Amino acid sequence: MFGKCNDIDVFLEKEIYTDLMSSQPQFGAFDFAPSEFKRSRLAENFKQYRSISPHTSAEKRYIVPALKGAVRETEGLIVCQFVPNFPRHVTNNSDEVTMQDDIFPAAEKILSDIENVVKKNPSLKSFEIIPAEDNENKSPVFHQEDCLGLASWCVQPLYCYAYRRLFELRQNKHRREEPSTIARWLLGALLLNPDVTTFWNMRRELVRSHKLEASEEFFFSRLVLYHKPKCFEAFAYRRWLLSYILNSKDGHYDPESVESPLCRELDIATTCADRYASNYHAWSHRRHVITLRESHGFAYPTLETEWKNSLAWCQRHVSDYSGLSYRQFLLNKYMFELKELPRESFIKCPDVGEQWKEELFAYIKSNISDTGDMHQLQRLYDWMNAEFRAITSSRRRQRQTTYFRALSYWLEECRANDSAICTYNDHEALWCHRRFLAYLLLRFMASNHSYHEDERADGRSVDESAERKNVQKSLTNDVTVCHDFLVQAFHARTNKIADLATKRDQHEKMLVERFFKFLQSIGFEIRS
Repeated sequence: MFGKCNDIDVFLEKEIYTDLMSSQPQFGAFDFAPSEFKRSRLAENFKQYRSISPHTSAEKRYIVPALKGAVRETEGLIVCQFVPNFPRHVTNNSDEVTMQDDIFPAAEKILSDIENVVKKNPSLKSFEIIPAEDNENKSPVFHQEDCLGLASWCVQPLYCYAYRRLFELRQNKHRREEPSTIARWLLGALLLNPDVTTFWNMRRELVRSHKLEASEEFFFSRLVLYHKPKCFEAFAYRRWLLSYILNSKDGHYDPESVESPLCRELDIATTCADRYASNYHAWSHRRHVITLRESHGFAYPTLETEWKNSLAWCQRHVSDYSGLSYRQFLLNKYMFELKELPRESFIKCPDVGEQWKEELFAYIKSNISDTGDMHQLQRLYDWMNAEFRAITSSRRRQRQTTYFRALSYWLEECRANDSAICTYNDHEALWCHRRFLAYLLLRFMASNHSYHEDERADGRSVDESAERKNVQKSLTNDVTVCHDFLVQAFHARTNKIADLATKRDQHEKMLVERFFKFLQSIGFEIRS
């Protein structure tokens, strides 16, 4: 009919192609053999296409390319090696397309291949789209070791196929479909475009109805986040899964185990933060995990481990403010939410409070040049040591230790910020983070001053001796003086850094000016 042809572009009208596909459910992934009637219509359309030459680009948009491939004559039958060219519905507006008539016969086979790889290899760590212009009659699914890949030529038609099937199902409530088929469509759609909330909700429904295992969903969503590391919907789905398994009757996890599901979430968040700069969703997910840890009583991951790991990460990514915002979250917890230390801290290291106090006064001393202030600071240090030893109440001693512990974390973060600004030029994130440190110091000073005033006015102190009341009053005054010295030291250190920064770059000079304006706006001033 066509004769023996090689590399001939066959263009069909969309309705003919639809008839062909609907009448041949047994077609394979890459070839089909149409009936005699369909072959005749195929030949007529081919002759019609050949008679219209040459085509303009506008005309070709209306002659929908349904098949593109090599047509050969084999045993009296025309067999088309199928290469999909994504037939689309074209409206009067040549730039407007819809997905209502997208048909891709190879879709189910490709989706099945992807599903089989995912189910058989729960250790898969990555999913990537591999650039490819021609399928060469090969499967577009690639799997090697712990990596899954999909050829780029099939991404658009495959997604449109899954999208159409899922929304047809969603809109027709009376339609019944096998849960395994729905899960397969969702797998393909979410791997390619995970930003559709409806699809994640459909997967939640399957998990609730026990059609999908929650534990397996963690592996699937990990693949999605590797491909789209800043996908909010995928993170939200993992948070939902965490709450689902932790609150379920079968979700029994050892709170003391190092291999808790929360530790796995931190690894995912770290990978996503490494793969996408300023990934606020990853760090927000990390905050949620820490909050879950506290509410469910998990021992791991510990806050101390998070403090060290996040510091190392931020030192490698100095301009990533999303990571610094997580540091602010941890610092806020240490300074305001953790009011008391566990008793084990005093058993393991009874002098830990003394060590923190030494570090604080060393920082103040290194940033104060006035001789009179130095003598006053030394007297304050000696007097606070004497008063601290005079406190016989273990409760009050622990509170004083907690106070110096909180300031020690602020001091560590302040030193890290000092070093980063001096080392790296012109990073606005570092100066914004320094604003937070200044604000947090003022807030901490105000809260502790109020705390000591309340302690003095507490009715429980009525029966105490006059000497003990004097000690408490002296402690309150000493804390106020210590705060003044700390503000002065921070301001002096900031001035040194600002002088260095303004000489390096004009833009950084502007950042410094904005920083000092911020200090004025929050009332960060040195008392005379």
